[in-house]
Amino acid sequence: MKVGRLQDGVRVWRCLSRGPVGMVALGIGLHAHHAHAQLIQQLFPSDIPGYSTDMTGSVVTRQMMGQQTDGIGLGSWLLRPSASENVGYNSNTLGIPGSGSPVVQTSANVSVNSRWRRHALGASVGMDDHRYPTQSIASYTNWHGNIGGTLNLGHDTLSMAYSHYQYHLSATNLGVYGVVYPVPYQVNDGRLTYTKMFGRFSLIPAFDYQDFSFGTAPGPISIDYGTISHKTETGSLTSRYEFSRGNAAVVVFRGSAAQYNSVPEASVNNYADGAGFGGVDFRSGQVWQYRLLVGGETRSFSSGRSPSVTTPTFEVNVSWMPRRIDTVNLTAARHLSDPETPFARNQVVTDVRLQWDHELRRNVFLRAYAEYGESASQSSMTVPTGSATASLEGSRLQKQIHFGGSVFWNIDRHVRASLTYNYVNNATSGGNVNYLNIPGRLSTFTSNTILLGFSFSG
Repeated sequence: MKVGRLQDGVRVWRCLSRGPVGMVALGIGLHAHHAHAQLIQQLFPSDIPGYSTDMTGSVVTRQMMGQQTDGIGLGSWLLRPSASENVGYNSNTLGIPGSGSPVVQTSANVSVNSRWRRHALGASVGMDDHRYPTQSIASYTNWHGNIGGTLNLGHDTLSMAYSHYQYHLSATNLGVYGVVYPVPYQVNDGRLTYTKMFGRFSLIPAFDYQDFSFGTAPGPISIDYGTISHKTETGSLTSRYEFSRGNAAVVVFRGSAAQYNSVPEASVNNYADGAGFGGVDFRSGQVWQYRLLVGGETRSFSSGRSPSVTTPTFEVNVSWMPRRIDTVNLTAARHLSDPETPFARNQVVTDVRLQWDHELRRNVFLRAYAEYGESASQSSMTVPTGSATASLEGSRLQKQIHFGGSVFWNIDRHVRASLTYNYVNNATSGGNVNYLNIPGRLSTFTSNTILLGFSFSG
């Protein structure tokens, strides 16, 4: 699957992803948010045991640590509350002309983590509300809850975690077809990971279970997305060899299976998937840090109507720190994705992003980025849309270009101000572009968003 967004513009690579992007997470850390958030099962908070990540990039690290507070001590526990408020304008909230609106975004989160010497336990709960005063039907509220823990077994570690998310698909997301108004969906995720150490060599077997449930979008064009509700089981084995501190070689083997709802439109998506990846993770350099993972993935479907898919996959993450005040990050990835709409399956997603972070002052940071995303899908089905049906035949190619910038001002360790601008250009070709006969729906749309925000942490 794809990546999603974290508060304050930080992206987390998922540790047990069904795609190669997440497999690198054994060594990959945080950097700027992906321009188009997708299914939330790849968005897990970095402060929950079992979902932990590693931070890299000197400027990015100092930017985040500048707002890192001591938290609120409660005996052997540490409580961290946070909240943010952003206001601004979005010129295209629904991907159709005339859907511009002012924006009010409110988020809040509270986490609690143990301060034990050996073992760890943590939990968090949070919400993220998006209001569009002149396009109220585009408004939505997301929330999540997570809990996870680790057991220190001498040289070995056992990790367990569970998450529940209530989120929404957006019409402007990459790889999302047939969405007009926000589509609600929920995800339940449970995982179990064991790390066995043999000196510099480690073996990491893992199991992940996910349950996705999609609802019906509101509005005059009503589509039931329940046909893409499904469950997945994923098992993986990762081997890692440390050449030196911070430098390692990684090999991953993974198998997974998915079962969709018992309806004819969904049964064509049931699949078994196998993948293998190999790569290097070098993070000890003071000027260059890089991670590379390459491999392949094959997916066969239980229905003869859906041909098997085999594709090369890769993940590249390069950090260049020519000066202490500058960090340049290049990320690129290609992977198979599960459908996020009844109108598309067999999606192959490719994404490339270049980001520059600059420390202008000790407490003022600048960020600029440019990103290109592409989703190639195959589909051939008919889907009910209220009193009518919509069909989509053949292949489809969607391309998105993003660029923008931000200014972050850490007023003190508790308060941060930000000013952000984002631009999106979307172009779709192949198939029936306006297969839902949506007034104003075009194969190409652009969006401009500007936000002024303040965030608070305790």
